[in-house]
Amino acid sequence: MKQTNVKNVALNAGHRERVQDRFLKMPDKELMADYEFLELILMRAIPRMDVKPLAKELLKKYNSIAAVLMAPPEELMTFKYIKQSTVSLFQMIVEANKRLLKTELKENPVLDKWDRLIDYCCLCLQNERIEYFMVLYLDTRLRLIQMDIPQNGTTDRVSIYPREILKKALNLGASSVVIVHNHPSGQVQPSPADIAITQELYTTLMAGNIRFLDHLIIGSGRKVYSFSAHGQLVQKSK
Repeated sequence: MKQTNVKNVALNAGHRERVQDRFLKMPDKELMADYEFLELILMRAIPRMDVKPLAKELLKKYNSIAAVLMAPPEELMTFKYIKQSTVSLFQMIVEANKRLLKTELKENPVLDKWDRLIDYCCLCLQNERIEYFMVLYLDTRLRLIQMDIPQNGTTDRVSIYPREILKKALNLGASSVVIVHNHPSGQVQPSPADIAITQELYTTLMAGNIRFLDHLIIGSGRKVYSFSAHGQLVQKSK
């Protein structure tokens, strides 16, 4: 039995080295299959075992690597072999991605990086179980100055204070604002309260000469509702 275990460990070590070597040598790393890339991640947290079946099992449940990495810890730890070390690694990867995206938004106009802005907002909010409200303050070139999460609420509502947002925008020297909040239900259709607060925000910000670029609602599976895209914001003419 001991000899069999030693043999299995050696075979698995060889497999790990081959997968890792193939990844390092690939000129376009996006061509690596999702299960293999997830396998590489799992190797860092789970030693001396074949993690390919686990990678495939996780992808079968969550459909994408992003969804696996952002899954609730209590769900992940129901899978055999996943412990706190694996969950911590997943969370570190997500946090690193958030910081990379935030840096991009600080260095480039958000309208040029709109997909990256959506990615950032989804990473921040889409798996939260209560409503969070986020404000992105932008400079005259539409680059991110600061991101605040000033309020959080319950599973179906959050308090928003337009005058406080205007005050903060003026103090930061911001010229534009993007408002974001999540719907824990996963659906993104705005409620009557969402529509009402959007109109109040628009009126308050425009009165202070702050451009209200958009109000985004984040749902599950990267679903996003844009008030601007639906013609529910009137942009200030230059």
